[in-house]
Amino acid sequence: MSEGVSAFSRLQTRVSDLGRNRRFCIAVASVFALVLITVGALVYREAARMHHFTQVVPPLLKQANLLTKEAVALELTEKGTLTVAGETIGDIALQARLQRLFNEAGTIDGIAEAASILVSSARPQWLPGAFVDEPWLVIAGITIAVAIVSFACASELAIALIGVTLASAMLWWIGIAADRPSLAISLTSIPLFLFAFAVCVHGCLTLLDRASPIFAIAGGVVREAMRMKIAVAFAAVALITIPLLPQWIDPTQPLRYQVQTYLSRSMDVMYLVCTFLTVFLGCATVAFEIRDRQAWLTLTKPVSRLSWLVGKWLGLLMINAAILAVATLAMYAFLVQVRSRPAQDILDALAVEDEVLVARIGGVPDFTRMAGEELQAAVEAEMKSDPNIRADLADGTRTEIEVKKQLARTIIESNLKSQRSISPGSERVYTFTGLGDSRTSGANLALRYKFFSGESDPNESYPVIFVFGEGEEESWSDRKFIAAQTNVIAVPGACVTANGTIKIKIINAGFNQEAREGQNPYYPGNSTIAFDPDGLELLYRVGGFGENLLRAQCVNLLKISFLAMLAVTCASILNFPVACLVVFSVFAAGSIGPFLATSVDEYHIRTESVGLKVFEFIIRSVAGATEFSVRAFGEARANGPLVEGRLISWWDVGRTFILIGVAWSGVLLVLGFTAFRRKELAIYSGQGG
Repeated sequence: MSEGVSAFSRLQTRVSDLGRNRRFCIAVASVFALVLITVGALVYREAARMHHFTQVVPPLLKQANLLTKEAVALELTEKGTLTVAGETIGDIALQARLQRLFNEAGTIDGIAEAASILVSSARPQWLPGAFVDEPWLVIAGITIAVAIVSFACASELAIALIGVTLASAMLWWIGIAADRPSLAISLTSIPLFLFAFAVCVHGCLTLLDRASPIFAIAGGVVREAMRMKIAVAFAAVALITIPLLPQWIDPTQPLRYQVQTYLSRSMDVMYLVCTFLTVFLGCATVAFEIRDRQAWLTLTKPVSRLSWLVGKWLGLLMINAAILAVATLAMYAFLVQVRSRPAQDILDALAVEDEVLVARIGGVPDFTRMAGEELQAAVEAEMKSDPNIRADLADGTRTEIEVKKQLARTIIESNLKSQRSISPGSERVYTFTGLGDSRTSGANLALRYKFFSGESDPNESYPVIFVFGEGEEESWSDRKFIAAQTNVIAVPGACVTANGTIKIKIINAGFNQEAREGQNPYYPGNSTIAFDPDGLELLYRVGGFGENLLRAQCVNLLKISFLAMLAVTCASILNFPVACLVVFSVFAAGSIGPFLATSVDEYHIRTESVGLKVFEFIIRSVAGATEFSVRAFGEARANGPLVEGRLISWWDVGRTFILIGVAWSGVLLVLGFTAFRRKELAIYSGQGG
């Protein structure tokens, strides 16, 4: 038995020595880099070839004319193929499908759909569609992989790299043996991402290897988290869940919903993982060191208490940054896989590109405001015609100024509300401005609307007609909508004028396609259409998804840094359980901050009782103070806007940095340091946690 243990120990020693051998590490790095570059070159060549097809096929299809028997049109309708620079794409199985795309004039109606059909038929199954759209993703992925391999070997992790590669190969074989190629990819990636996290942590320790007390304390937190396996455990939750999420998403749903579901779940997983890790590790590393008097031993050295607190916070921030970086890489990699799934139709595919994987901003229509003289005249007329108002003024119940303010608000609200309603058979024109260069961008805009009509029965559909633009660029769409539900319709970018405006006419009517000749094809709606102030919004593209994702993760990291400072501050004053409870309470209150603000505004007790009024005042004061203290945290939203394809601007990041990263975190640091400097660590009993 002892000989076996001794032999195993000698084997471990030899493997460890081999892993530290410089020549061996260089050889491993060279082999892996060569394989990665070779595979990347082959994938990039195929992706660039397919991307070239996406650029040249549409112009060729525009030239196709069946009436003039143009060669491209004949090839498409007779063979179902298209010859591009000597290469033929498509096959006879596409013949009937392509024939249906030709109109009576002999041209193709859906150029984009025809091009998508032909290019998809030529794309190899192993090549994700995202690589076809953006071949640079291949280069970026290979560059990141080579950098990870090189740094891993330089950090003496060459043996671990070989072991991870073998484990991934085994998982790949299991997935293929089960005839689940998609599952095989998910399983194979898990060890690779866990290894990437380990490499990222080594990089953090390298950055923290500085002659400074703050960096030394931060490095100690990172090493403690890895030694206790708490960071590995939390990171594993995210890095195992994210690759497996595509397996749990129904592939029969519209592609846009699949992509949004994956984005929402993966972003929530990594954010919650970092939050729970921050709370438990942040409170534990401070509270337990104070309890066990380890902090006293540290602070007897030339380390100030302020440096100790800041170092703890920095260590938590570095661990979270490593998890977010690798989890984001995993999410983006499998987003490419989900995005490559087949769409239900061309509109579904366009929705992914124009409404989900974009950065958009929205605008409401310009409503007509009442002029000052008109408003004043309406107020005066209402005061003269209402006997109750005259009676209140006569007996002094209300002052004239109070009455005028209330009437002005009511009249303004009524005026705006009337502009947001359309009676049956009527129409209204809404003008949207400030659309910039959305006309020349080539992408469709999206009109988001939430209408109410009649009793807003969810089991009934209501007719509506949208007319976009004016003149030659005018287009219209006949729709049926479900009341009280958000609906989205694409708006052609060509309808936007050169000065960045667009007029959208909404008609409360429907179109009868079965109307006979001479019969009015339009019929009025059953009831008035109305919508809230934010119920009609035009969204247009101003950026790409990658940059938006980066800004979203910056916001999430700033929120986590605030929680880290809160955990360090609370644990320096309170014991571990109480500190965790306080941090979780603040996190929960901040997460529901917008709902809390609405509740405070709507909270009223209709009573004449003085006691109940005092009670109401106390509740509103406490709730209002709580809402104010967590308002910045609640307003710093990143995951929701990212999933909805809304822009998260650098202004949002900067505002979050100033309010949360500097102001509130600075206040917490001052409070924590003030209390901690008064704490007598040397005589602390160590009892009671």
